[in-house]
Amino acid sequence: MQSQAIVTVFASILCAALLLPGARIATAQSPDSQQQEPPLSPEEKEAERKLRLKIVADGLEKLYRLQPKAQAAVEKAAGYAVFDITSTYAILFVGQKGKGVLFDNKTKKPVYMSSLRAGTGPGIGRQRVYQVFVFKSKEAMDQFVFAGGTGGDVSASVSTGTGGGTMSFNPSIDIYQIPESGMALQASWGGTVYSVDRQLE
Repeated sequence: MQSQAIVTVFASILCAALLLPGARIATAQSPDSQQQEPPLSPEEKEAERKLRLKIVADGLEKLYRLQPKAQAAVEKAAGYAVFDITSTYAILFVGQKGKGVLFDNKTKKPVYMSSLRAGTGPGIGRQRVYQVFVFKSKEAMDQFVFAGGTGGDVSASVSTGTGGGTMSFNPSIDIYQIPESGMALQASWGGTVYSVDRQLE
């Protein structure tokens, strides 16, 4: 009876998470899953590219205002990426979806990317943040693009302030996280996948 009750409660939580605005259950989706989405028209592609570039401008503006020294780090790095991320924490469910752009400082060519995460862990709330990745080497940047973003992870954090703090588990990558809205208290786990958005190539 106890195990059945646990299953029922967990199912209810998942259903509630699905009903949250923007929340989506995902299981280890690969970058190829983007191909299942309806193709964008040329006008839609151009509009989305402009939106992504505005995300970069807004994210960097907020970062430089909070952490002025970060500008020099971004400019002298091999490259950088800026993402607009919305995370939902509903008891045991963690859902995250975002979009952004990566720039190679040498070529200046934009690489349009998306992020997706589904995991578990205690937490509650909803939060929108800017994530800025600073790649200290071209190898780290290439790994991030071609290996599904395995070079960085901002899991297991408590984010309630607006200080634009930096953290990373990879010495070749700095990650700045700037809360834009909402407040989330969480100690969650689950991998985040950052992949090239093939629709915008």
